[in-house]
Amino acid sequence: MPGKRQPTAVVEANGRKHLTEAEKDERLDREVHVPPPDAAVPPKWLPKRLHTEYREIGEILRAAGLYAELDRDVLGQYFLSRERWLRADKKAGAAIRAGDEKQAREWTSVQGTYFKQARQCAEAMGLSVTSRCRIVVPSAIQNAARAPAEGEADEFTQRLRARQAAVLAEAE
Repeated sequence: MPGKRQPTAVVEANGRKHLTEAEKDERLDREVHVPPPDAAVPPKWLPKRLHTEYREIGEILRAAGLYAELDRDVLGQYFLSRERWLRADKKAGAAIRAGDEKQAREWTSVQGTYFKQARQCAEAMGLSVTSRCRIVVPSAIQNAARAPAEGEADEFTQRLRARQAAVLAEAE
């Protein structure tokens, strides 16, 4: 059974398979490229007290090429789950110190649930070392076969190319 399809940039980086320009263009045509946002904007449903940290981590992920606008809710859910886990941890600790075994068991169970949620979101976003090793992020390359010539490009395409060039320059 064949393995999971890898992005063209990863296939080329591995060096095990030679792709002709036509094959590269064809593969790139079938890949989905999501441009990085200008800033990491927290979702409206996220409590205001978490917005600052959301922006900090979001900017780090954006600079690393691991954040797109589509990831907004997953990152927000991570912060919400982590905050709930911390609250449950405090309650479980208090119950353990008080010697209330029943309450300690209940809060430990709740704490475990929130920890699993936070860990799952963190792994999806590349917030742990092992998850970053598994995430494959091809660079945002525009397919030359589809792109119109420089003189034919409309204003939107020109702005998009300028933004992509700025992102690539920032990454280097």
